[in-house]
Amino acid sequence: MLQVREAWKEAVGLLKRVGVVSPTREARLLLSSVLGTDPSRVHLFWDFSLEEEKLKKLHALLKERARGVPIQYLIGEWEFMSLPFYVEEGVFIPRLDTECWVEEVILSLKKASARELLLCDVGCGSGVIGLSCAFWVPQVKLYGVDISERAIALSEKNACRLGIENRCSFLKSDLFEVFKGQNILFDAVVSNPPYVKTGDWELLPREIRFYEPREALLAGEDGLSIIRRLLLEGASWIKKGGLLFFEHDPAQSELIRKEIEKLETWEYLYTIRDYAHKDRATAVKRKE
Repeated sequence: MLQVREAWKEAVGLLKRVGVVSPTREARLLLSSVLGTDPSRVHLFWDFSLEEEKLKKLHALLKERARGVPIQYLIGEWEFMSLPFYVEEGVFIPRLDTECWVEEVILSLKKASARELLLCDVGCGSGVIGLSCAFWVPQVKLYGVDISERAIALSEKNACRLGIENRCSFLKSDLFEVFKGQNILFDAVVSNPPYVKTGDWELLPREIRFYEPREALLAGEDGLSIIRRLLLEGASWIKKGGLLFFEHDPAQSELIRKEIEKLETWEYLYTIRDYAHKDRATAVKRKE
């Protein structure tokens, strides 16, 4: 039987050979999943022998990773805004760059004096954006909508994991469709919508094209079809003075400014840059 230390070294070597960008980190994550412990504690098992069944499981995970399966799907969870979330195949994987603008949303919500804040996460996926806001801002009541039943189920599961399910409702819907006929206005809406141009699909990394849902990524010829709908339809569901935050491709920033200028309902506030200093999200306010 191999010691955990030796198994880790072998895993790092294999991941390097197949071109994984962060082989040492991913090897640790895969081992922590096999051992059933936190990644920060893997080193405590260095001198332990890895049982045959666990070694087989590690080899199976490494084989799938070498094939291109995203590590998030393999280990079944991922951290976002310092919180643990379940992740599963068929639902969009949360990205680090999204955290930069979610931090801004949380700060904006914390400044509000209302006892209860209604927040809608449009295209919620695994729920990480809305749930992070609801977790860190206790007066938030969250509504999450998505066209995917799998995403809705996963968001509900994540709400329970964070212990805030009593303040969260997740509904299957094409944007705001499910709210038609209801007397509801949101203080803020957040969204990480599809924004990849149809023609750019083949340029995406293999592990995205082969494993993540196309409907969570593609948005027409210019990548703005869903963002346009957010701006057009969102104005009917946000209170006057309410906020809309949405993610986009850095190259779309100027086009989005022009789309906002066409509409009388929105006031452009600012663009939020990601950790690479690229325009990653835009904030607008519903005019009074």
